[in-house]
Amino acid sequence: MSPISSHSMERNSDRPKPAWLIAILFAVAMIFSAGVAADPVKLLFFVSKPTKDYLEVLHTIQQDLDDKFPSKYHAAVQFVSDQTAYDNQIAAANLIVTIGTAAADTAYQYKPNVPIISVLITESSFASMASKHYGSIDQALANRVSAICIDQPTSRSIDLAKLLLPGAKKLGMMLGPSSTNLQPELTTMISDKGMDSEFVVIAPSDNPIVKIEPVMRESDIFIPVPDNRLINIATAKWILHLSYRHKVPVIAFSRSYLSAGALAAIYSSPENVAMQTSEWIADRATSPSGAGGAYQPKYFSIHFNYSVAASLNIPLKTEQFYRERL
Repeated sequence: MSPISSHSMERNSDRPKPAWLIAILFAVAMIFSAGVAADPVKLLFFVSKPTKDYLEVLHTIQQDLDDKFPSKYHAAVQFVSDQTAYDNQIAAANLIVTIGTAAADTAYQYKPNVPIISVLITESSFASMASKHYGSIDQALANRVSAICIDQPTSRSIDLAKLLLPGAKKLGMMLGPSSTNLQPELTTMISDKGMDSEFVVIAPSDNPIVKIEPVMRESDIFIPVPDNRLINIATAKWILHLSYRHKVPVIAFSRSYLSAGALAAIYSSPENVAMQTSEWIADRATSPSGAGGAYQPKYFSIHFNYSVAASLNIPLKTEQFYRERL
């Protein structure tokens, strides 16, 4: 058999390929590309407990990721309240999402070699958990631990105070052990809005009503800054009691505070938290290396107690009006 010359090869390559051959080549290419497609990112959700807010955050994140990135993520869920060991789940994960403080506490003790994002956690709780398990916040960040803290920036509450009471001259503010270091910064923010500031710092051993009343009495509007849970619970009823007594409106940090008698509340809803978390996951999945970060809330919810507004003779515009200016 005579060998095939280079000229005959060139002539053969110039011939049009039959349709059946093109179809086979296309099928082979599709099979090959499917075989080399990126594996799904394995997410492990650590959830403190299966209660309403935690489940709403979990399900909203999952739904948002599924809608925007079909088949890109594979999620496993563990509830810390189950009190089991999680070594195998952690070893299999590419990224860990903790929802709630107890979940962060549990995940951090394993010190996994993958990024962690903690949500539904306050700044003070994140600082406490980071120091407990990593030695400091900086060390936690260096180990690719991140947090989207639930505390809304106090600047938003200050801005809202001036929008609600343009003629306010003095703004009272309550701080606790974890937030007292913010006083110089907050003084400047309040001054920039044309108001004087009056602070009360509450320690766990203090009698809240004795310390808060003089400040409330001299204020045109009052803002409690969220601190540790003990301080928040111990002071809330007295703040609202004094607000009613002295006719001083309160801008609060939770929907329950609003329902109990505050004029307004700016807070992070489960939907707000979930939106920012799914955005973070989508960005982080494309660049998993690098240090972690502590983030303030990007989104917020704002609501008003119209009964309180009426009793204080404070005219309210629409929620959209205030949202557009904050």
